[in-house]
Amino acid sequence: QSHTVPDLTYSFPTMARRSMRCVEFRKPFQLMKEEVPTAPKGGAVVKTEFAGVCHSDLHSADGDGLFPNLVPLQTVLGHEIAGTVHAIDPSCGQFKVGDKVAVYFHGGCGDCGRCKVGETTACLKDVKHWTGINEDGGFSDYVIVGDVSVMVKVPDTVAMDTACLLPCSGLTAYNAVCTIVPTVQDFAKYTADCAVLLVGAGGLGLWGVQFCKQLLPAGVRVISADVDNEKLAAAKDAGCDEAIVWGKNVDEKSAVAAAQQACGSLGAVVAAIDFVNLPATFQRVEKIMAPGGMHVVVGLMADNDSAAVPLMGFTLGRHQVAGVLMGSLPQLKDLMALMAQGKVKPPPISHHPLEKAYDVIQDLKAGKVKGRAVIKL
Repeated sequence: QSHTVPDLTYSFPTMARRSMRCVEFRKPFQLMKEEVPTAPKGGAVVKTEFAGVCHSDLHSADGDGLFPNLVPLQTVLGHEIAGTVHAIDPSCGQFKVGDKVAVYFHGGCGDCGRCKVGETTACLKDVKHWTGINEDGGFSDYVIVGDVSVMVKVPDTVAMDTACLLPCSGLTAYNAVCTIVPTVQDFAKYTADCAVLLVGAGGLGLWGVQFCKQLLPAGVRVISADVDNEKLAAAKDAGCDEAIVWGKNVDEKSAVAAAQQACGSLGAVVAAIDFVNLPATFQRVEKIMAPGGMHVVVGLMADNDSAAVPLMGFTLGRHQVAGVLMGSLPQLKDLMALMAQGKVKPPPISHHPLEKAYDVIQDLKAGKVKGRAVIKL
C-alpha cells in the first residue's frame, strides 16, 4: 500500500532541501522543504546521492524497543549515507568540496580513548551522535556531518549506491565475520572439514557469505539458512556452499538434523552468525555448535524477547557468544579498500525515490525487499 506524503512547504527564501521527517511513530513520514544547512565548525554538509533502507530504520520509524528513547520525533531517518561534500569548515583540510564520501553514522564523544581510535560504538562516555537515528540523516537532499573524521572517501571503483550500504549493513556483516575468524582459523589448524553457519540470507547474509569467502581459511564451507527459498537461491549465487530451509513447516528436529548433515564429519558448525537473532534461531544454533565454537549474534529482530541456554551444556561445550553492533571506523576504511578491489559484489540493490521512503520501510517489514533497497536522491 502506497502512502500519500503530506507536503509541508514553508516560506523560506530558498527551498532547496527536501527532508522526510518522522513526525509520529508508525505513521508515514512528512515531506518538508527546507533551507540547505551550512557546515558546522569541524564538520561538513554532504549532498546525499544514496541512502540505504535498513531494519534499524524500521525500528526507528515504529518506535520499537529502545528506539523511542533514541529517536526524537521530527528526526530525518536514514543512516546509510553516501554523497558528495557540498560545504565544509575550511579548517578541515583532509576533505574538499566535491569529494565523494560515505558517512560513518555512529559518532561518539570524540574525546575518550575509544573514540580517538575510531571505536565510537564503545564510547566510554556513552555519547551517541547517531546520524539518521537521533540526529538528522540521509532521507534528505543534504546531511549535516558534525565531525569530518567520520567521513570516508569513496574510491572511483566503488559505486555510490554500494558505498552507502557499507557504513551499516556492509560493516556489520564484515565485523561479524572478522569476529569468527580467530575461532575458525584455530579449528582449521586441526581439521580440513570446517563449516560455518549464517542464519538469514537477506542483505547482511549475502554480504556475510562473500566476506566469509574472502576472510576465512580456504576450504571452510559456508552454510546459509533462511525461511525463504528465493533468498537462499541468492545466497547460493553469492557463493554459499549449502543452503538449508528453516521454514515454518520444518520441525525443530529436522532443522537441526539438516544443518548437522551439511556440516560434514564434525556434524557441527565451528562458528555461526545469526543475522536474525530470535529466540528460536539462537537456541537452534546452540544445538548445532561444535565444542569451543563461536556464536555471533547480530540481528535486532527480537526486541525484548529472551532465549534460554542450558547453562551446564554451555559450559561443558565451551561455547563462546559475541554480540556485534556495526563495526569501527578503521574497519569501515578496511572494508572500503576491500570493496575497491572488486572481489566482493554488493547484494542486489533496488532504487527508490525519496517520497517512497516510508513505503520501502513497510516493504522491508513485510519481507518483500530482496537484497537491499536504497533511496536515490
